[in-house]
Amino acid sequence: MADDPREDPEAVVKAFLQHKSLQQMRGYQARGRRFAKLAVRQLTEDWIIAVRSWLAHKDHTNERMMDDLAAELRLRRLELPYVAVEQELADCSARTKETERKKVLRAVAREIGEFMRESQRPLQ
Repeated sequence: MADDPREDPEAVVKAFLQHKSLQQMRGYQARGRRFAKLAVRQLTEDWIIAVRSWLAHKDHTNERMMDDLAAELRLRRLELPYVAVEQELADCSARTKETERKKVLRAVAREIGEFMRESQRPLQ
């Protein structure tokens, strides 16, 4: 099936990232959408701070904060301000050892594989 989007790696990754984003937004909404009353400017600034905190100390609390702020931005149909943290993300990536990068890539590949298997299951 040449028209099957699952045969296009770029389309698969895009669909997987959309799926992950939806999961994050649903989780955030289920937890009560605690950032709903923040002004856009404050929300954006807090997301930048959260990303920097996560880069400095990658723990579950920092990751959840970053993801929840991102979810609120996405629910408002706003772009995440990646430009503000682009250099820090690149620097962190450059400092990451090759073995750690491979470990993360394998984990992501497993998640994508699971996503593909689930998406191929017939609807019930």
